[in-house]
Amino acid sequence: MRRLLLALLLLAWTAPAVRAEDVVYLPSDVGAARFQSSPIQPSSLALLAYTESEERQTFCGPASLAAALNSLGIRNPTPAPLFPYHLITQDSVFTKENEGVKSYSAVEHEGMTLDELAKFAANLGTSTEVIHAQDMAIDALRAKLRDALDAPGKRVLANYSRKPLGQVGDGHISPLAAYDARTDSFLILDVAKYKYPPAWVSFEKLYEGMLLVDSSSGLSRGVVILSASGNRSPQ
Repeated sequence: MRRLLLALLLLAWTAPAVRAEDVVYLPSDVGAARFQSSPIQPSSLALLAYTESEERQTFCGPASLAAALNSLGIRNPTPAPLFPYHLITQDSVFTKENEGVKSYSAVEHEGMTLDELAKFAANLGTSTEVIHAQDMAIDALRAKLRDALDAPGKRVLANYSRKPLGQVGDGHISPLAAYDARTDSFLILDVAKYKYPPAWVSFEKLYEGMLLVDSSSGLSRGVVILSASGNRSPQ
C-alpha cells in the first residue's frame, strides 16, 4: 500500500501541468481566431450542425455516434415521429442488433468502451477502424487523424480521459472536427455541452488522455474512424 501511495504521489508530482494553450475553448477570442485561420472542411461544419448535448451523462457514445452518422448523410434508423424526415437520434442508435452488443440500460449505467462504440457504428452501416493509442506512436496517430479529417467521407470519434486536460471527470467520447497545424491542436466538439463548449486541445494532451486505460475494457482509449459505406438516406 505504501509503495502504491508513493507511486501515485510521484506521478502527481512529475505530471506536466496543463498550460493555458493546451485547452483553448472555441467561444474565446483565441479559440475563434484559431477557427477562422484553420483549414476548416465542410465536414467540420456538418459535424457542428449535428452535434448536440448528450441526453444522459453516460451517453457521450450515442451522442457522438449520432452526430457523426447524420453528418455523413446516414439518417436511419429514424424515429417514427420524425417521418417522413430522416435523422438518427441518441435513442435510435439502439437497434435490436446494437442492443445485443450493449443494452440501453447498460450504456445508461456505465457508458461505452471504444470497441463497443465501433461495433454500434458498424451495425449502423459504416466501415470502422479502431485504434487504441497504446498501439500507435504519437506522430503516426497524429498523421492518421489529420488524413481522416481531410477525407470528406470519414469522421473521427475520440475516446479520452479528461484528466490530462484539467477537466472535471474521466473517460469521455466526442467527435474531432478540425486540426490546426500551427498549434498542433484538434478541435473537440464536446457532447457534454452542459459542462464544456468545443475546445482546441493540444495533441500532446489528447494523446496522453487516450493512452490512459479504460477500466471497463482493460485497454487504452483511442479513436474510431468511421467511413460511409453507401447507407445514405434521403436528405
